[in-house]
Amino acid sequence: MSTQLAHGRSLVPRIALAEAVTTAVAALGFALASAPSALAVLLGGALVVVGTLLFGWRMFAAGVGSSGTALASMLVGKAMQWITLALGLFLVIGVLHFPVVPVVSGVIAAQAGFWIGTGLIR
Repeated sequence: MSTQLAHGRSLVPRIALAEAVTTAVAALGFALASAPSALAVLLGGALVVVGTLLFGWRMFAAGVGSSGTALASMLVGKAMQWITLALGLFLVIGVLHFPVVPVVSGVIAAQAGFWIGTGLIR
């Protein structure tokens, strides 16, 4: 196995953990307002965490291959990530009727965790 491939595979769960931690911190802030708001933040952040894990799984599933294989894996993984987020937001906000602001705050908090994770985790 390639060193870069092994390193990439090990980064995915660490970045997902950083996203989960920032989501939990945001949920604690919203817990001061109400428990449903805190749950909505957790659901919004969970959508991003699941999307990141799906992207990482698909990105590194093919192993070492050609540049075309790597590009296809990345594009399929990114599509899976966006579909997860779009369907999840539809279900959480549209079907389950959680409040919009806490859900979107959870998504933003998890995205901030992604940027913190990619900046701090090597």
